[in-house]
Amino acid sequence: MKLRHKTLLLTTLPLLGLMAILYGSFSVILQRSYGRFEQQDAHRNLQRVDEVLAGDLAQIQSLTEDWAAWNDTYAFIQNGNPDYLESNLSKYAFERLQLNVVAFINPDGEIVYGTGFDVDNRTFLPLPSNLTQQLNPTSPLMQFEHLASHHQGLMMVDGHLMLVVVEPILRSDATGPSRGALLMGRTLSASVVESLAQRTRLDLQLHPLGQGELSESLRPILTTLSDRTDSATLVRPQNDDTLMGYTLWPDVYGTPQALLEVKLPRDIHRQGLISRHYLGWSLLGSCLVFTSGMLLLLDRVILRRLLGLSQQVQHIGRSNDLTQRVSVQGTDELNHLGCQINDMLSELQISNQKLAQEQQKAEQLLLNILPAPIAGELMQTKVSVPQHFDEVTILFADIVGFTSLSHHLSPIKLVDLLNQIFSAFDSLAEQLDLEKIKTIGDAYMVAAGLPTPRADHAEAIAEMALAMQQVTASFQAESGEPLEIRIGINTGVAVAGVIGTKKFIYDLWGDAVNVASRMETSSEPGQIQVTAATYERLKDSYRFERRGCIAIKGRGEMETYWLRGHRPEALFCALRRESIQPTAP
Repeated sequence: MKLRHKTLLLTTLPLLGLMAILYGSFSVILQRSYGRFEQQDAHRNLQRVDEVLAGDLAQIQSLTEDWAAWNDTYAFIQNGNPDYLESNLSKYAFERLQLNVVAFINPDGEIVYGTGFDVDNRTFLPLPSNLTQQLNPTSPLMQFEHLASHHQGLMMVDGHLMLVVVEPILRSDATGPSRGALLMGRTLSASVVESLAQRTRLDLQLHPLGQGELSESLRPILTTLSDRTDSATLVRPQNDDTLMGYTLWPDVYGTPQALLEVKLPRDIHRQGLISRHYLGWSLLGSCLVFTSGMLLLLDRVILRRLLGLSQQVQHIGRSNDLTQRVSVQGTDELNHLGCQINDMLSELQISNQKLAQEQQKAEQLLLNILPAPIAGELMQTKVSVPQHFDEVTILFADIVGFTSLSHHLSPIKLVDLLNQIFSAFDSLAEQLDLEKIKTIGDAYMVAAGLPTPRADHAEAIAEMALAMQQVTASFQAESGEPLEIRIGINTGVAVAGVIGTKKFIYDLWGDAVNVASRMETSSEPGQIQVTAATYERLKDSYRFERRGCIAIKGRGEMETYWLRGHRPEALFCALRRESIQPTAP
């Protein structure tokens, strides 16, 4: 047998066997993976329907809570003022709120006012009888563990499923005693179910339980779901094109009240079959191409020389030593290839050296822009996931009178002065191991406790604020310019990270950041204003003066304090004052 034939036989047979094994293994993996993805997708779709229904129920609960905790409602239960009904419970109100039932019940179980409403026909209806039977004083719907509790869920009312919320009637400040309960409900009519299907873009049906008989095909589903304890959903293939998903919806008492049926197309299953076909054909094609190439290229002399050349290149690659070169023999094309490889290695050696230098510069530049952990994460993974910090302290500072300086200082001198001040602030932040976030105009932002959490974040920011006052005073004395700094500090929860793909900046988000900014804008020149949260963490080590409650935009009245300095007996602050000196102008 010729060597070419032996090469063909020795190459083709193992390759065909490998292809068969790979096809069988990958087919099983693909089938199981796509099946698992199909199940997960079906469960997610069922969960989407639950989330949409929960959103509708939360909307009704919010509405009921607003009405129940209202002084007008609290008075109406007692005096039955008809003006309350005329101004609040008109047809327009029922249509706008999409309510079908409203009932006001006093503590004795008497319905002070109750009515049904047909939204489609815009007509008032009597309160359903089977609903009124459940509103007696001993009913679980009328029992509340505390003033902030409520009842919500599904109920069967006159043969229709209804979303019902029951809240205790309280004063506007949510204080008691309770004067009864307020019930609001929305019927899950055909139009509501159709709207639910349109919002989720799913083909779904809702089957009430305990009302009539379920079809023969649904009874086993109900039995299976009722017996299961590991999951509240069930997904079963109906055929090659359709997948059926089922889940039980409980009523307001926690017992199953409705069976949700969702019909899903088996797109993932079909894609799995297509992928298996492509896999088989691609493996077979690869086998044929590889065998044909081997017949054309494999030659005893060429194979040996190529193998030797390949081994040398592999050795250089493993050693990562670009100073090595491959041996060159003969005068044919392989000799030319060896020379080209050596030339390429020389160029790669030079390029690698330049690349290492540029990479070092880029890494250093990135470290100047971002915190070291964030920069390292970006260099390794190319992305940075925002982090949640349970407690950080943020400082905002603004140079007062900086705008007026622009009238008698040239732009270059103005920017140079600002650069000197902020450079001194940067030096303080570096000494205190704080994270400078950014500067905006003449405003300066710095934070402690991130990206690496630290227990003394509030103390570090306090030291920074006091040192910034000293730096500003030094610059004022040196330059003769009327410079003062206004500082605001807050402690709280924040999210920090890098967003976007260009011009990276490490930034903070959260209510704590907004409050810190408000502390700065509402502060006074030469003062350090802190919130009560920061005061509680620093009051034992620093001196404060209570400013009182001030109006903060978006937050209302807030208790604030002036930070005056250190307590003489605080050893921690004394040590920091000795080790950290503000940079002179």
